[in-house]
Amino acid sequence: MDVQYAISGVAGRSISLMLTNLSSMLVAMPASVSSSVAADMLSPQALSVVSDAEATQRAIGEYNRAGWVDTLQNGPAPRLSTMGVSAPLSATVGLAVGAQKSWYHTDKTTRPATLRTQVTAPGNVRVNFWVEDAEFTAGNITQAMVDGLAAAFANSGGIYDKLVNIGGPVWGPNSYGGTMLPDGQPLDIVILNFNRDGQPFGTVGYFWSMHNFLKSSAQNSNEAISLYLDSETLSLGGASGLQSVKTVMAHEGTHMQNFYRRQVSMGAAYAYDTWLEEMTAMQMEDFQSHDIDPTYNPIRDLRLPDFYRYGAYNCNVLQFTGFGASCESYSVSGSLGGFLDRQLGLAFYKDLLTRATADSKTVLDQAIRAARPGWTFEQALLNWKVTTTAALPAASAPTGFGYPGRTDGTYVLPQIDPSLPAYAALRKLPAIAPIFLQGYGTYAAARSDSNGVYSDKVRVPAGAALSVVVY
Repeated sequence: MDVQYAISGVAGRSISLMLTNLSSMLVAMPASVSSSVAADMLSPQALSVVSDAEATQRAIGEYNRAGWVDTLQNGPAPRLSTMGVSAPLSATVGLAVGAQKSWYHTDKTTRPATLRTQVTAPGNVRVNFWVEDAEFTAGNITQAMVDGLAAAFANSGGIYDKLVNIGGPVWGPNSYGGTMLPDGQPLDIVILNFNRDGQPFGTVGYFWSMHNFLKSSAQNSNEAISLYLDSETLSLGGASGLQSVKTVMAHEGTHMQNFYRRQVSMGAAYAYDTWLEEMTAMQMEDFQSHDIDPTYNPIRDLRLPDFYRYGAYNCNVLQFTGFGASCESYSVSGSLGGFLDRQLGLAFYKDLLTRATADSKTVLDQAIRAARPGWTFEQALLNWKVTTTAALPAASAPTGFGYPGRTDGTYVLPQIDPSLPAYAALRKLPAIAPIFLQGYGTYAAARSDSNGVYSDKVRVPAGAALSVVVY
């Protein structure tokens, strides 16, 4: 369909033209817009090939999503009723500070560690903090560091308290008594040197549901409801490293919680697809970040800058590729999640986490509709695309657009202004148009006026929406 239009009174204003695919299928761009030499819209910065660490994280995520079912099926039959027989306990039940245990890591090594701090979180949940012995004796990790993490995580109003307040327990009663750990377990947080590269950051933390199994079902299981943190990020990363580790406890805690709430309690079919699994974890970071560190917000300070840095406009939000060759999916899912948090609020997020619908796009669509009648997944996506791609100023964003500041009870979300110079320095629209719009992808181009009038004629592909943004 050809659309012809003219807009007057736009002298000196920013003008953006956008075509957004509102379907999951590839859409061919009209010849009048696309370039025959462009195979796809590539990001302005070259993305590296998938690293070993990224591949490991992707493998763990896939195990948590679906692979755990194979472990369940290959292990002994689940004991649906204990019939008076005591259920096996976590390997860390009843241990005190000074206890020692070896922990299986993703590199297939077993790391000796010592229980350094033990605290009780709200709900009378015992939380154990373990440190790899080699990291503690070398002075890389100190007792003060561990105690600080324990306070941030387990104090009233801390990371764990808010995690449970928002999304419920991270573990509890289940129907797999002969295969998985029962209710009433401590929570173990294990600090290991992930890859011994002498560098902070990279992979900062992980949750691996294999460790929720008994060894009789998964021989490498640590038999502990557990999160794992990188010691070098904590010891070498300074204030930013500590900030990152605390934020990751909220992120990985959400993966732990999602696994129990959806896969174990609702059933394997209710597992989120990876894009939504990661989005909900980044949303939890968003809601908790103000209490973790009011100077830092992961959507404002990491995900949205990366969205612009890598030019992630023509990316399919439903296809999670991690740090892929042409799309950086964490920035896509995170930026969208932060938009939905601010537009729809905490009640929407809680509904999304607990809504018993199996298909990931459908459950998000249902939660959006429930939070704002008249909105759908496609409408919310389009408003987010307009907000980010056109870099709408916070001061002039219409209702339903932008990243407005929001407070829901004790949860504070800071305003995000995509028009700020820091974002403008990163934001680069594609030099050439793609041949295809990816599913839910966008093409955007800057336009200019002539004597205060902007006029154009655009062929809009079937299934796409045309947006013209002037400010």
